[in-house]
Amino acid sequence: MTGKPARLLRTAWTEAWDSPQSPGALPMPLQYMLNSEAQSRIYRAADRGDPGARELAGMPVGQIVGRMNSVRSVRDVIYEMVREYVETVNSLAQALPAVT
Repeated sequence: MTGKPARLLRTAWTEAWDSPQSPGALPMPLQYMLNSEAQSRIYRAADRGDPGARELAGMPVGQIVGRMNSVRSVRDVIYEMVREYVETVNSLAQALPAVT
């Protein structure tokens, strides 16, 4: 998208740029200058519900994306975080000497 390496969800857009037939990305800032208008139009159309645009609209992601392999409710994620916090605090409390 910008000419710099980045983690993005795979889309038809990223696959096209990554294909052997692609001319390859330009160095920054030229790649952004080349495709920023197209990306803006794609995102606007995707927001309106255009299915073709949704196939092209990419999303930057972090390193954790490789571990995301199911859809979970926010409630379940928060409950798991709280449970892990409580387990960690209890484990630390048992491992540390009592302070008087």
